[in-house]
Amino acid sequence: MRVAIAQLNYTIGDVAGNAEKILAVVEENKNSVDLLVFTELALTGYYPQDLIYSKLVKDAQGKALESIGRATEGARAAVVVGCYTENPFSGKPFCNSIKVFAGGVEVFNYSKKLLPTYNIFEEARHFEPGRQQGAWFYKGYRLGFLICEDGWGQADKAVYPANPVDELKGQQLDLIISVNASPGNLGKQKERRQVFQDIALRCRAAVVYANQVGGNDEIVFDGSSFAIDRFGKTVGMMVPFKEAVGIVDLEKNAGDRFCKRQLVGAAGFAYGEITLDQELMAEQAMVGLRDYVDKLGFSGVVAGCSGGIDSAVTIALAAKALGPERVKAITMPSEYSSDGSVNDSIALCRNLEVELFTHPIKDEFSLARSGFRTAFGTGPSNLTLENVQARLRGRILMEYSNHTGYLVLSTGNKSEMAVGYATLYGDMNGGLNLLGDMYKGDVYAVARWFNSAYPERLIPAEIIDKPPSAELAPGQQDSDTLPSYDILDAILRLYIEADLLPGMERDMQIRLLRGTSNELIQKVCAMVDRAEFKRRQAPPIIRIQRRSFGSGRHLPIVANYPTINSLGDLSLMLR
Repeated sequence: MRVAIAQLNYTIGDVAGNAEKILAVVEENKNSVDLLVFTELALTGYYPQDLIYSKLVKDAQGKALESIGRATEGARAAVVVGCYTENPFSGKPFCNSIKVFAGGVEVFNYSKKLLPTYNIFEEARHFEPGRQQGAWFYKGYRLGFLICEDGWGQADKAVYPANPVDELKGQQLDLIISVNASPGNLGKQKERRQVFQDIALRCRAAVVYANQVGGNDEIVFDGSSFAIDRFGKTVGMMVPFKEAVGIVDLEKNAGDRFCKRQLVGAAGFAYGEITLDQELMAEQAMVGLRDYVDKLGFSGVVAGCSGGIDSAVTIALAAKALGPERVKAITMPSEYSSDGSVNDSIALCRNLEVELFTHPIKDEFSLARSGFRTAFGTGPSNLTLENVQARLRGRILMEYSNHTGYLVLSTGNKSEMAVGYATLYGDMNGGLNLLGDMYKGDVYAVARWFNSAYPERLIPAEIIDKPPSAELAPGQQDSDTLPSYDILDAILRLYIEADLLPGMERDMQIRLLRGTSNELIQKVCAMVDRAEFKRRQAPPIIRIQRRSFGSGRHLPIVANYPTINSLGDLSLMLR
């Protein structure tokens, strides 16, 4: 039996556009394969949130399903497509389902049983768990179906009352098909394969794992669909972040193996895993930006260019993702800006072929300082003066955005956003942040990877090598306010996402902090807690880490809860 996986990029709510994309793949492949598999909630995009209540969306999905059904009339292939269905029983109004069409009619359906409500997921808000088993007999093969969490949930039996994998285990299946909308993050590709290798071994069946690609809001789907034989061996993996159709053959007489096949002009199945964290972070940020800009219809982006590492990496990734002609940069020197920073900005934009504008803020800063004294009878504090400069720059970027329609990119990294080292309505202005889920050390790693991958578009070494500084006061450096970034990042990784880190990575972060004072650890953790009100007002970020700010981490602003006091507390938290 020949199975095709359609690894496609969907837009949330654009049911007609998603259906058009699906139907194009159906028409191209319906007479050359036996089963054509699309992914979870393919018609609405993942995740539709409260759009699911819209009658217009419901009607559009109904028409799309009818069209997909008609497309299978007289075809060799059956088509599996993810959609939502109405729940006929008590409980939440909908189910997260798949429908299978063959010969012009619906021949099978299955609804997801395990509904994730952790981290970035909120499916129990809308969906009720399905009740039927996912086994289906087709063309002499026994097939089993799982929808995303149905497979993942086996790893934590304390969370869910049912285990769909156990239900399939005794069905003597030839093939398990898992349809997914699985967002990418660090470590996810390896983790997925481990989970589904175990499923293949437990059920003694081959597994096809179908995932989608593309960015929707802060979430980026990396694709990386794969096939595993009944012995748990990965036979092939589709190239991450790329739309493609991959084909595998399951031979009935040798049901223990797949034979790799490839469509002409498609990426098909190959070993496309990204092994470098910095490459994954860069690719995820670029795909997330491209889809955010294109799906919303922006013609381009603009960012402040300070000559520092954060703005440089932001502009470099944007230029590579969108093309340099769709990226603009503005350098806005003040009386505290060094000549090197201005020159570095010029060199960066020259290398990237990005147009750079210069808009000094010296005169406006002087006017703001004197205006403050006139109005309030006293000179502004040093902190006020620093923030005035950041807000002048933020205003200029928004003015350019208003004038051109370009989206403003903010440039704060996760380390700075975690501790509140950013100015509301200043450098936090923007419609999207590419670096908001990269720690400071990650930003440097991505910069070095970028220079290695694209030597013709170098980020100048002077930008990478210089000590980081906001340049908002004479001689200012980040180290005046914050600990060294290797120490800061280690504290933050443990405080924010320790429970999700692999054991070796947790141990490495703890080793980095040996000898760090309890007072410093307590100070950093308290800064994270106090900065929650700023993060609530920050632009969306592209999710990269295992736990991101935004939808991945929900904490109250007004609260009083225990704060980590020491490395011992952090270590205790990991037990």
